[in-house]
Amino acid sequence: MKRRARAVPLLALMAAFLSASFQAPEPTDAGGKISPRLASAISALPAEKTIPVWVFLSDKGFDTPSPAGTALRERQRSLSPRCLNRRAKVRAPEDIVDIDDLAVFAPYAGRVANVVSGVRSVSRWLNALSVDASSGEVAALAGLPFVRRLEPVAAFRRAPVREHPGDEIPDFTPPGALLDFLYGPSRAQLEQINVPALHLRGYSGQGVTVCLLDSGFRTSHPAFFSARLLAQWDFVNGDGDVSQDLNDPQDYSDSHGTGTWSALGGFKPGRIVGPAFGANFILGKTETDRFEQPIEEDYWVAGLEWAESLGADVVSSSLGYIDWYTFQDMDGQTAVTTLAADRAVSRGVVVVNAAGNERNNSWGHIIAPADGFGVIAAGAVTAGGQVASFSSPGPTYDGRIKPEVCALGVSVWLATARGEEMSYGRSSGTSFATPLVAGVAALLLEANPDWTPEDVRRALTSTASRSANPDNDYGWGIVDALAAASFGRTPDRR
Repeated sequence: MKRRARAVPLLALMAAFLSASFQAPEPTDAGGKISPRLASAISALPAEKTIPVWVFLSDKGFDTPSPAGTALRERQRSLSPRCLNRRAKVRAPEDIVDIDDLAVFAPYAGRVANVVSGVRSVSRWLNALSVDASSGEVAALAGLPFVRRLEPVAAFRRAPVREHPGDEIPDFTPPGALLDFLYGPSRAQLEQINVPALHLRGYSGQGVTVCLLDSGFRTSHPAFFSARLLAQWDFVNGDGDVSQDLNDPQDYSDSHGTGTWSALGGFKPGRIVGPAFGANFILGKTETDRFEQPIEEDYWVAGLEWAESLGADVVSSSLGYIDWYTFQDMDGQTAVTTLAADRAVSRGVVVVNAAGNERNNSWGHIIAPADGFGVIAAGAVTAGGQVASFSSPGPTYDGRIKPEVCALGVSVWLATARGEEMSYGRSSGTSFATPLVAGVAALLLEANPDWTPEDVRRALTSTASRSANPDNDYGWGIVDALAAASFGRTPDRR
């Protein structure tokens, strides 16, 4: 049975090595480093209890440019050729890597590990560690001169999957024999975004690498028998198995991810076909349903950095984070997942994230990281093209239109995972509109290999159904895959 890793072994060893020479400072909020949110969270915390905390560091430990230059060259050599080629689309040769790509300075990490109860994960891009810390340990962290800021790790919230909402069951017209034979019940969701027209021209996502970050995946489902799976990693349990724990009858954590992957890249003729069924796939399990407390942002950030280093061209994420945030934080500059997502975009990755299912609840807005400046936020519509009753509206707090585009999110046809069964069914949510949009993004990159994330975003928004009059319900409207693939260039080469 899987067990959750509680610390990073290397950092734990380093902490033991440094313990003889390092003395924790007296508890104090040196320089106001403890954020108001964290101060509130620990104010009533019993002394023996810990909470997850982000520890943001001031620098990467380089006093002069020369050692940093050597480290950058070493980091560049460690990245996959796919990663470097993708970055070259958006960066000059001398800027392929930058200071954010370097590892957290080991002596800093060791001193942090010596103070806290446990290290959960480490982020290069954010120059931060996610740790478990008590109120006293938080105060001790604030006394470290190289600690810049301390924030609570925001809890994950995935809006409930809606099974067959009674007022929004889509109407299906009798399918044509050929398309019905190929697509089965998934035909309607593909036709709404004009994907079959690209399939008929020979596009299926070949040569494009797509990463899905989700709660787990049933890789043995027949919908994935032909999938090109390049890599998988479970960031919750720290192993290479992203599937359900079959020894735990209460573990259904692979259900949601199985659905999102199948909507994007499933291929079982007559049962289900995803837009990008011919793509290469990377699967990251960054959330689980097994714990009372939902998973936190640090696994998502770790998964994104991992996928980028392996050469992912597109990331599809049907997860979101709001519990520690307010609407004012949905400004593209606050949530750590948002910061990480935009760093991925700056490295040439197309990031598609669910807008959220929060329209009619107390939150009522988009979720992080959908608020990112470069993130393509996906909203949900019905089969008739109306915005779904649950689909989170924009704008961002700073006034930008969100979502960018929409796809079917009501009664989407998916592969399902229930115990040992390998079946199919329907579910609803922006969770399932997202992989449809991400699948189209993969088709666009196959058709236009030199396109950057901004090119993909512009093509999608400029050709969607409401491109002339975007708003904060539909964004720029329902995706048109064929029109987007041909945007700004001569007619299709095939």
